[in-house]
Amino acid sequence: MWPMRRTTIMLLVVVPCLFGLSVWTGVGPADDWVRKCQNRQALLDRLEVMEAEVDRLRVAGRSEQEIARLMVPRRNEAAVVEQSGMTNSELAKLRERNRLRYGDPAGPTLQWMWHHHGGNWHNMVEATLDTNEAYDFICSAWFDD
Repeated sequence: MWPMRRTTIMLLVVVPCLFGLSVWTGVGPADDWVRKCQNRQALLDRLEVMEAEVDRLRVAGRSEQEIARLMVPRRNEAAVVEQSGMTNSELAKLRERNRLRYGDPAGPTLQWMWHHHGGNWHNMVEATLDTNEAYDFICSAWFDD
């Protein structure tokens, strides 16, 4: 009976306190996770700016193709912010995966996006503004409102 109570106490009291220690002091076992979430917030901030620019370009009458040609490289540049919190080994794995999947270590190329979205320029533009909603939700405690 006691081991079950000890596990319950650990889950309900100790673990949240350790995460709180990392959040409030910057020191604790969840530091890496908190930093990754803070980097994620920086990426989301950049994507908000990109979304406003996409809207401005659409109002100005620019074609979806022109917008996609601008936004695909910018999305890869924005991802560098999030990657700044990665270790060298994590970054090397990500770049290798990107090179194998997209043909470019930075991320999806315009050609890859065009083929992936069946030549639909509008979908390509929208994809540059998308993120992984599950990951965003996990980090939502550290996001600005």
